Amino acid sequence: MKNLCLIIVLTGISLSPIVCAQDFNFSGVPSLSLGHIRSVERNSFSPLSNPTGVTKLKTAGFAISYISPYTIKELSNRSITGTAPTGLGHLSLLFSQSGYSLSLLNRYGLSYARTFGKHVSAAFQFNGLTHKIEGTETYGGFFTTLGVQFFPSAKVELGFYIQNPEQSKISYPDRKVLIPVLYVAGLNWHPLNYLSLMVEMEKDQQYDPQYKFGIEIQSVDILILRGGVKGSPVELSFGAGTKWRFIVVDVGMSYHQQLGVTSGVSLTISLQKKLDKKAEK
Repeated sequence: MKNLCLIIVLTGISLSPIVCAQDFNFSGVPSLSLGHIRSVERNSFSPLSNPTGVTKLKTAGFAISYISPYTIKELSNRSITGTAPTGLGHLSLLFSQSGYSLSLLNRYGLSYARTFGKHVSAAFQFNGLTHKIEGTETYGGFFTTLGVQFFPSAKVELGFYIQNPEQSKISYPDRKVLIPVLYVAGLNWHPLNYLSLMVEMEKDQQYDPQYKFGIEIQSVDILILRGGVKGSPVELSFGAGTKWRFIVVDVGMSYHQQLGVTSGVSLTISLQKKLDKKAEK
């Protein structure tokens, strides 16, 4: 099945630039482990999805991630994000890449996020997208992402973001291809201090809605367990994260009924250690 999928992908690339197969609509490994829930995530990988989520971060830092869809390295996703809190809000940068020399998709992003009062955070992001097909020129386009998160209570978080509301396109020699337009909304409920239950609906303008469910458990400080389901077709996922001082390592996997296993690993580094030393003084 893996080889058949790769053959289909490569054939599609050679026949039409719109079938670039590799995807830039992915986030970090925590999202992968939660059934690809992204609208309510609040970590260093938020710039890859809902950039509003970085408002939770109290210190500057960066995160790197590697995800291998269906164990096909030619479709692998690589990303790095960096976030810096300021007195006027949070600034974030991102670079992500998927594919390989035959068809390489790059995304660049700059976002600004800010919290308004105690119950609302919002963000704006400007993105560049380039697609390099071997033997041809590089084609590109620009799009924006708008995000918002609401906190009606200490136990409930709501998130929403829209990608490419202006419906930008990439212009190839023989056609113009619409960059995906996404509407994503989700809810994160904390019935217990160590338990989070999440639901999300994602609508690509060109496809039917997808529904997701995720669960996260952190009964001890150094270990986080995650699981999720995304349909249809059904995709099951699970993963774990561990934190040691200023370093967080996450691993995750998902199983697609038809395409097989996707796995990933990520590393997040913050400056918390330096701030702790200052506080001790």
